[in-house]
This record gives sequence, structure tokens and C-alpha cells, in this order.
Amino acid sequence: MRKSLAFLLLAAALLAVSCGSKEPVKFDGAGDIGDCHIPGSHSYDAATDTYTLTASGYNLWFETDAFYFVWKKVKGDFEITGEVAFEGEGVNPHRKIGFLIRESLDPQSRYADAAIHGEGLTSLQYRPETAGETLESVSDSWGPTVVSLIRRGNTISIRTGKGSLPETDDTSVDIALPEECYVGMFMCSHEEDVAETGYLKNVRLIQ
Repeated sequence: MRKSLAFLLLAAALLAVSCGSKEPVKFDGAGDIGDCHIPGSHSYDAATDTYTLTASGYNLWFETDAFYFVWKKVKGDFEITGEVAFEGEGVNPHRKIGFLIRESLDPQSRYADAAIHGEGLTSLQYRPETAGETLESVSDSWGPTVVSLIRRGNTISIRTGKGSLPETDDTSVDIALPEECYVGMFMCSHEEDVAETGYLKNVRLIQ
């Protein structure tokens, strides 16, 4: 009887770990990365489980970045998921919001992200070499409302959908990143002297 009870408790614990936490993510830090002319900020509304991010920053692209980042140090494989939305029509159709894994907080760091553009374009952006060119794998999804960034070893993938996520990845890339990286939410306005606002709701991190 005791062995059966112990087995059931162990199974329940493993199931809880595999399903991830239903609690909001406890991020470690936040701030502007690179040269942001207007300081970014974020807030959290517990009643609606919604993060509001306001950011300037010209882009995550080319050899260096400028954006706002809310992050947590994460080791190993993970999946970070949430609902995304922009406020208003915005100034630049290429403003971006989404989830990001980054080797460091240096603006030329290696990284990969699930980027949702203001116009609806969805892509997996990545910089495989420090201070190297940013590359992109474009998803067929357009204007998704739910986004997921997933790490499995050196494979980074994204899943996106409207209202719910599919069971298969939109696209994936292989990029060599350290076991421990900075993982979290990001936003940029794609305009150095303009701040834009976006929302990420029901953000969950599964490890």
C-alpha cells in the first residue's frame, strides 16, 4: 500500500512538472538593450494576467539591436507561451513584439526570437554569431494572437495561432547557445524616436 501511494505521489509530481506552472512567470529583470532614445517600461496587471510593454528601439536586426526586454535566466529546454497584441495602428508596420532567447544582454548577442510584426508578419529571427548578420525564417502564420518559443537542445522553434496553438512547429532553426540564457518578452517600435505599446497575456514558462 505504501509503495502504491509513493508511486502515485511521484507520478503526480512528474505530471505537474511536465505540464508546467499555471502561475505567472517571475522575471528576474528588465531594461533597454542597445541605444534606445526613449526609455522603455513594463507593468503587470494581476487581475487580467497581462503585461504592458512600452518601447522605442530601432529593431532587432542586422548586427546589433535596440529594444526593450523583460527577462529571466533559464537553463536547458523550455517553452514560453502567451497571447500578444499591439495598441493601436502604430507608426511603423514593422514594430515587433514576442518572445526571445538571448545569450547575453549585449546588443550584438546571439539570439533567436518569435517576432510578431505590426503588419502581421510572423518570423523566427536569429543571429547565429555574435555581432553577425541576423537571419530569418518566415512563418505561414499571419497576425497570430497566440505565440510560443521553444528550445530543444540547440533547436529553436516557434508555434503561432489564432486563439490556440497548433501541435506542430511553424518553423525551426539550429543555433548554438549556452545552456543558461536570458529568456523573456521583448518589444521594439522600429522607430528610434517613437515609443509603442503592446500586451502579452497569460504568459507561461514550461521547463
